[in-house]
This record gives sequence, C-alpha cells and structure tokens, in this order.
Amino acid sequence: MSLFDAILNTDIEDASGNPNLNSLSKAIQAGQQILELSASKENLKHHDVIIISLYRKVLEQADGLFILLDHDSNSAATSTIRTLYETSVGMQFIFEKENLLANRADAYYVSYMHEQLAWAKEAIKSDEISGLYTIEELKEKIVKFKSSLSKEPLKSVNKVWHKEKAKLERNNKHFPPKWYSLFGSASSFTQLASRFKGTHPLLYSGYSLETHGFSALQNIVTDEQTKKQFLAPLRYHHSGYDTFCYLGRTIVSLCSSLMINRYCPEIILEFEEFFEANR
Repeated sequence: MSLFDAILNTDIEDASGNPNLNSLSKAIQAGQQILELSASKENLKHHDVIIISLYRKVLEQADGLFILLDHDSNSAATSTIRTLYETSVGMQFIFEKENLLANRADAYYVSYMHEQLAWAKEAIKSDEISGLYTIEELKEKIVKFKSSLSKEPLKSVNKVWHKEKAKLERNNKHFPPKWYSLFGSASSFTQLASRFKGTHPLLYSGYSLETHGFSALQNIVTDEQTKKQFLAPLRYHHSGYDTFCYLGRTIVSLCSSLMINRYCPEIILEFEEFFEANR
C-alpha cells in the first residue's frame, strides 16, 4: 500500500464542485506525510533541521491559503500566495547547489537571528512593548542569539554576514544583507526568482499590490447595464480562484519533490504516482 493511497481516497466536502481546491488539499496532506518522514530520519544536522522547518513553513502557508480559498477570502489569499511563493523560491535556492546547501540554510538562520537581535535592541529602547517583555527578558534574548552566532556551524556563516554588511555600508547602504546574497549572487528577490524554472518574478510583483494595500479600488464594481458602482462583498468566488489553487498545489508539490529527493528517496516512485493522480 502506498503512503499516499489514503489521501487519494479522501476528498474534501463538495469536492466535485471544487476539484482544484480538493487537489490542493491532497498536496498539503501528502506534504505532511513527507514532513513527518523527513523529520524522523536519523543523524540530521543543523542545516537539515533548518530546511525541514522551512518546508513546514511552506505547508503552513499553503494550509492557510486553502482555508482562505475555502472561505472565499480573496484579498488575504492573494497575500498568502505571494508569501508562499517567496518561501518556495528560498527553498529552491538552498537546494540549488549541493556544495552550498549547508551554508545557504545556515545563512537563512543567521539572517533571522540578526533580525531578532535588531528587534530586541530596539525594543529595549522603546516603552511600547513593556507589557509584553521585560528588559531582562529582552537582554536574555540578545545573549542567547549572540551565543548561538559565536559557535559553529553558525560562526563561519556569521563572519560572511558581517563581511557583506560592511560592504553594503561602504556603499552607503545601511540595511542588513539579504540572506540569499551571502552564498549567491542575487541582490534582490526578483533577481533570485528569475533563476529558477517554473517560477517567474512577475508572479511576485503582480501580487505585491495586494500585499501593500494598493488594490482597494479593485473592489469597486461597475454594473454594465446601469453603470452604477457598488462595493464587492467581502467574500465572493473570485475569478482567480482556480489559478490560486493550481499555483498552491504546484508550489507544494515542487517543494515536496525537493524534500523527497534528499531525505526520503525510498518513496520517489510512490510520490510520482500520487502526483500524476492528483493533477
């Protein structure tokens, strides 16, 4: 019996009316099986844990997309598909070159820790979040982050981060380096996304208007007969519904393939059969 047989035989409610949403649901469920199998492997290294956590984030975002689409929440779904796409490109970048995989995964974590450090330092200067954290708690966070960055395997990657930061400052760019710039040549996400087959930066920029709140006027609808304008309901079956389902399923399946090839190649054939049946 295949690992995915039960998933193929289980449908969401009203699957016949929403076949693409049903397919997205199956891809997410299969991803959960792959996640658990990958996390159960022995002798996982630091960078493996980062990669598995990143894959979990892909599934979490895809699950959020499913929930939003199921409730016809179009605006939030648009923002979520953009975020999901960004996370998946990051995964593809990490897997792009075997000899750089560990460093790139650690670069993702190092950059995250520097973001947390910067936040904690700013929080100490501000009284606005005093009800959430005490000064002592924030200082403990800073000590913890610095301690992790001073030890391998993060120590050597952290040196690269500081080197890249210094280079930016010499060019009067006072912001932290992008994590994907540490062991790659991309200086922007659009540049990074253009490197991978099957994805396109236009997808990212096209959905960015929604994320930044610039699409409000799209909710004003004009009646072609009366020429009167009215506001679209908060929830309705958007014309891009099936596209979102398709993109979500494609992204999840792509990231699942990356995980299977590295962590559980023993189920490659089972997954290929599942993928063909779930199209």
